[in-house]
Amino acid sequence: MKGTLILNQEQVKRKIQRMAYQIWERNFNLSGIVLIGIKQNGLHFAEAMAEILQKTSEMDVQVYSLSINKGNPLASPLETNFDIKNTNDKVLILVDDVQNSGKTMMYAIRHFLDYDLKMLQCAVLVDRSHNSFPVKADFIGLSLSTTLQEHVDVVHQNGTFEVFLH
Repeated sequence: MKGTLILNQEQVKRKIQRMAYQIWERNFNLSGIVLIGIKQNGLHFAEAMAEILQKTSEMDVQVYSLSINKGNPLASPLETNFDIKNTNDKVLILVDDVQNSGKTMMYAIRHFLDYDLKMLQCAVLVDRSHNSFPVKADFIGLSLSTTLQEHVDVVHQNGTFEVFLH
């Protein structure tokens, strides 16, 4: 059961495009940025935003992935596909599909605190605003008021995205 459709492919595409433009507007004076997608869907969104940014700006946009155990972030170490030391003096943007309590973002941010970043920003497609941690996304596709019992699912199949509430 997929639940109630909240965003269809076209709506998700527009949200990603708008977020990419907002990222560019906030960082237009930089020569480059690093998008770090939290696996799985966060990485897909980061890649989609990077494609738009590369078409609309002259910025060097790098995309990397970060693996985190979303249920229990301390159970296993975070894994990245890049050398974190190469992020010194760079702007990093953490990208995820849904922000619920802020826990995933908080533990992902913690991973980068030992390095001299120029700036760290966060982007999420759906923000449920059930913050238990002091993390607020800088770029949000959709703010959605839900109950704690409801669940938001982002489905990525064959290059298309849909968002469901159940």
